[in-house]
Amino acid sequence: MANNRVLGLIFANTNEKNLPELTAYRTTGSVPFGGKYRLIDFPLSNMSNSGINNVGIVAKSNFMSLMDHVGSGSAWDLARRRSGLSILPPYGEHSFASLVETIFNLHGYIEHGDEDYILISPSDCVHNMDYSKVLRFAEKNHADITFVYTKRVVKEITDDFRCILDVDDDGKVTKIMASPIDESVSNLDIGIMLMKKTVLMALVRQAMSESKYSFVRDVLQKSLDRHRVYAYELEGYCEIIGSVKEYYDANMKIMDRDTRYKLFDYKRPIYTKVRDDAPSRYGLNCNVKDSLIAQGCVINGIVENSIISKGVYIGHDAVIKNCIVMQDCIIGDKAQLINLVVDKDVNVSRGSKLQGTVNYPMYIAKRSIV
Repeated sequence: MANNRVLGLIFANTNEKNLPELTAYRTTGSVPFGGKYRLIDFPLSNMSNSGINNVGIVAKSNFMSLMDHVGSGSAWDLARRRSGLSILPPYGEHSFASLVETIFNLHGYIEHGDEDYILISPSDCVHNMDYSKVLRFAEKNHADITFVYTKRVVKEITDDFRCILDVDDDGKVTKIMASPIDESVSNLDIGIMLMKKTVLMALVRQAMSESKYSFVRDVLQKSLDRHRVYAYELEGYCEIIGSVKEYYDANMKIMDRDTRYKLFDYKRPIYTKVRDDAPSRYGLNCNVKDSLIAQGCVINGIVENSIISKGVYIGHDAVIKNCIVMQDCIIGDKAQLINLVVDKDVNVSRGSKLQGTVNYPMYIAKRSIV
């Protein structure tokens, strides 16, 4: 970003009401993904790769694991004497009750810097993009507000981060809708917005003065008549994690090589906290097919079409198929796991048989003993 003119704001608790199982002990941003990453790694890496060196992570609750993961921000080159990475926790019971109230109560942090723009990002969107292209698009069109959207079928919208857009051929937004009209292909705002700081704060202050707290209805929809509002289309890989099923599907999709190359572009790496583990060890009678195995694992059984995170032990004659197994789990000998999401530190006993379906994967809670 030219002259560090953009302040990044990442909301770590996005969509957590729709992910109660995965966010019981962590923020949405702390949810593991792809065997070695967390969801927060994607917006953080995108901002770092785009030259944004002043980033605030808004964390409402359950943020201990988030703080442990991001640390000083050094993994994303954000450990700096000036600006860099900041964790922004709530300071009152209702200070982060809604998105409007959150931004209003962060006015001191937002207005302290000399950035011209604010880039708002949720933490539940898995994508890889160059935000500097959004800035150039906004400046070219003299836009006050610039959405990032993708085309897809939308059945419903369950959070205050996203909306449906009508966009003309020049990228100008002509209508903002809080929910889809039908199940046809729509222009879905993925929750990423580049806004002029003065415009954002003026709209938020007006909404607060009128005791109106919906960001879409009371801020964005009202902006159409008074400001230049445009939308930039994201044409690459993009997955929004809004349920355990969507989380499972998004992980399974990166097993495809082409999808994996689109998401993990070597020109724009996705960074994460490094855990120094030994290489994984594979037993003489193990059989691993079409799977992603992180470091530090011991594999003695059969693993097919699965994602195995760091430090997992899989016993002799165990069978793991179509599963996501998070770090430091122990899978006993002769256990069978099919179509599962297994959270951290789970101990599956010898001979246990657990099976979900592709359309309804079973979830095993963190630290469970099965």
